[in-house]
Amino acid sequence: MILSDYVAVLIFFVAMVLTGGIMVLVSHLFQARVRDGSTAWAEPYECGLQAQALTAGRYPIHYYLVSILFVIFDVETVFLIPWALIGHEFKLKEQHVFWFVEMLVFLLILLIGYAYLLVRGVFEWGQEKELEERA
Repeated sequence: MILSDYVAVLIFFVAMVLTGGIMVLVSHLFQARVRDGSTAWAEPYECGLQAQALTAGRYPIHYYLVSILFVIFDVETVFLIPWALIGHEFKLKEQHVFWFVEMLVFLLILLIGYAYLLVRGVFEWGQEKELEERA
């Protein structure tokens, strides 16, 4: 039956939702509670001292670039799930070589993008000025 193919995905989804719910519940149960009505807990905390500058400071563009690249690569790897789920169908049709080569081409494109980012120096931390000069 077709639905039996998706039982593992359903179990994973239920486990994911339960894990998230349990984490929210535990954080709510153990959160710090202020009984005197002060709002000191909402103020920014800087090494035990009052903050000396604006808390909403500017971040270098490098942080945003790395986070966007993480999301892109993460979304691309999600395509591995349907590929793995239909693998047995290709094996039954004697097309397992095509199935494997298809994913190798996909991963090769992914690795070419990763190599391009390495050459551009996107992942070099601590050198934000050089990255801004290149842009």
